[in-house]
Amino acid sequence: MRLATPVIGLVILACTALAPLTAGDPSTTDPRPKVVDVITDRTPYTGPRIQIAILLDDSGSMEGLIGQARTYLWDVVNRLSHTTRDGVHPRIEVALYHYGDVPALERPLAPFTTDLDEVSRLLFAINGGGGEERCGEVIRNASEQLDWSVKPTDLKMIIIAGNEPFTQGPVDWASACRAAKGRGISVTTVHCGSRADGVEGMWAEGARLGGGTFACIDQNRAVSRVIAPQDEEISRLNSELNSTYLPYGAQGAACAEKQSAQDANAAASAPAAASSRAAVKASGAYQNGSWDLVDAVRDGKVAVDKLDKDELPPALQALTVPERTAEIARQANRRTQMQSDLGKLVQKREAWVATNQPAAAADDLRAALVGAVKQQASEAGYTSPKP
Repeated sequence: MRLATPVIGLVILACTALAPLTAGDPSTTDPRPKVVDVITDRTPYTGPRIQIAILLDDSGSMEGLIGQARTYLWDVVNRLSHTTRDGVHPRIEVALYHYGDVPALERPLAPFTTDLDEVSRLLFAINGGGGEERCGEVIRNASEQLDWSVKPTDLKMIIIAGNEPFTQGPVDWASACRAAKGRGISVTTVHCGSRADGVEGMWAEGARLGGGTFACIDQNRAVSRVIAPQDEEISRLNSELNSTYLPYGAQGAACAEKQSAQDANAAASAPAAASSRAAVKASGAYQNGSWDLVDAVRDGKVAVDKLDKDELPPALQALTVPERTAEIARQANRRTQMQSDLGKLVQKREAWVATNQPAAAADDLRAALVGAVKQQASEAGYTSPKP
């Protein structure tokens, strides 16, 4: 029996000098990521959720922080995908903000979404240059604007990272942290710099008032590029896994291209990022029912006999409905086997790295994110498998 999938919501808020997003003339050539590109799953869901908001300072000195976020996103999601509450794995949602220039605070870069490829695309599209980091204001906006769960048993987190004083801006930062906590949303702060500066800049106090944790990191620490014996086979299996996706509808082809593009982005970041992304794709956290027929049929989002011919991928258009149904089932079976093989291979890679490489850095964004979500997920009643 297939269990319902719980929700992990991840919100990444990035402080940046990008101009505000608008819904203007779509014919204009604007390179900025658009909120309308994000697929938001509105399917009714009653399972357990973990919702996380990560706020990243994208001012000129924070290029290293954004680079770490691009690399470690998949590692954090992978770890969360293995947690359970009452035996049920969570569904992962991600939302993005950027803050720095005032207009960018007005609405999220992306609302909560299960489209993890889009989250990755948006992270790689962010450019630095901001200079007015209003922590209180973006925390308030994230608390009030996003579609947070109202279930008290769901885990809801905001994680904000930056290096400027936490006190900047017209919105009282202390009140914003208290208000978030009052709504059941914890506020974890990650200061890019020394602990002394973080305490003096009120980052530690923000975490205390928000009921979260406080950490300090070196945003310029180089990302580890350990190459493991399993990497080549992980890459091959990951590419083969993509062949089981059957894009449908108006967004299908573009989303399939985006999937491949984010594979490439992860691989370019670091071998560990590609491995973690592959692990996520092998888990229930990677859901694409909005554009992939295999997931859509499995989740009951579409009926094969109700789709118009031009909504189908070319390979299915000439088939009868029973033949289409059989092909979707065949690809679903292929995917299940490949996901199993890929998951085992990633575990072998992790074991090899643990044995043959130095311990991971304790002062980078990965350590801060993993530490925060592990502690608060445990406190909220979520359990993780033993290593």
